[in-house]
Amino acid sequence: MSRKRRTAVVAGVLGAALVVPPVAAAAAEPGEPNPSLTASVLPLDTGASVVGLDLEQAVVPLEQEKTDGGQVTVSISADVLFDFGKATLTAAAQRRIAQLAPRLRQAHGAVQVSGHSDSIGDAGYNLTLSKQRADAVKSELQNVLKGAGPRIDAKGYGETRPVAPNEKGGKDDPEGRAKNRRVDVTFEKS
Repeated sequence: MSRKRRTAVVAGVLGAALVVPPVAAAAAEPGEPNPSLTASVLPLDTGASVVGLDLEQAVVPLEQEKTDGGQVTVSISADVLFDFGKATLTAAAQRRIAQLAPRLRQAHGAVQVSGHSDSIGDAGYNLTLSKQRADAVKSELQNVLKGAGPRIDAKGYGETRPVAPNEKGGKDDPEGRAKNRRVDVTFEKS
């Protein structure tokens, strides 16, 4: 069959499939449902299948800021800053730290960068990794500030300072562990 003939056959078949029979179209008055077309439409009861979500509990924030008097602590999820098991900042992390750095120029006293981990794995490994991550954030802050800011100290705490339980009812709690994998930047605002 020639290409021209195949195209004509396909067009004819598609055209026939799209044509509405004049009898069905004429059966209903304008603005009224057509019984011949709606007979096969079944109602859908969504009451039992729709579930409400509490987004406050469903979404784990990737960054939080707390102020206590003049002291500010910015907690950034390690999952945003680093790849799994690594202490090298991602490009997104470098951009976020660059956004935070100008606030530190006016800080009073030293800025404290604290690395934290969850409780999965060896405690010694977690302590080392949290220190390496704190050092990486400190180094990036110093790089962005180019010496025009306060002293920056870094310390790793491993799994010793959780902000959420790593387990609930004796079972692993991934949401709690995600909150514990973080780097805190604490400073006194001017």
